[in-house]
Amino acid sequence: MEPPRDLRTDALLRLTGGIEAGVVGGAAMLALLMCGSLVDGRGWWEIPNLLGSTFYGQRAFRGGPAMATLSGAALHFTISGGVGAAFGLICGGIRQRKRLLFCGILAALLWHYISQAWFWTRVNPRVPAYAPQPLLMLSHLMFGACLGPTMGRTLPKPEGEAKRFPDQGEGPGEEGIEVSKSPRMDRMETDGIE
Repeated sequence: MEPPRDLRTDALLRLTGGIEAGVVGGAAMLALLMCGSLVDGRGWWEIPNLLGSTFYGQRAFRGGPAMATLSGAALHFTISGGVGAAFGLICGGIRQRKRLLFCGILAALLWHYISQAWFWTRVNPRVPAYAPQPLLMLSHLMFGACLGPTMGRTLPKPEGEAKRFPDQGEGPGEEGIEVSKSPRMDRMETDGIE
C-alpha cells in the first residue's frame, strides 16, 4: 500500500511531468516542421526563424540560421513546455493510458486553434500568416501524440506488469519480491522445462 502523498507534492509531480512531456512533444513537433521545410525545398531554419521574428522582426528572414533561429526555437520550447505544464496539471491524474493519449491529442488540437485564433495574432501575426497550415496542424497532432504517452510513462504500471523488489534493508530470498509470470512461462513449467 502506498503512503498518502501531499497534494502539493502531487501537483508538483504533475507539473514537472507535464513540462517534460511538453518539451519532448515540442522537440518532435519542431523536428517535423523542419523536415517538412526540407521536403518543400526550403531551409530547415525557416520555421524557427519565423518564430524568432517575434524578437527580431524582419531581420529574422534575412539569411540562414542565426540568433533568430535560436531565439525562435527557445520560444517554441517555452510555449510547448507551458502547454505541457497545463496539460500535466489538468490531465495528470488520468491513469488509463489510452485516455491520456486521447486527452493529449485533444489538448494539442485545442492549443492549435487557440494559438492560431488568439495567441499568435496578438504576439506575432507573421506566424499564422506565413506558417504552412497543413504541416502546422500535423505537427500539433504529433505534439499531442507525445504529450499523453510521455506523461503516461511516469504512471505506475498495472498490477500484472509490476515487478516489486524488496527495500534496501531486506536481502535476497526474503519476502517482498513479486515477479509476474507470462503464460509462456507457465506452459514451460508444466512441460517440465525450467
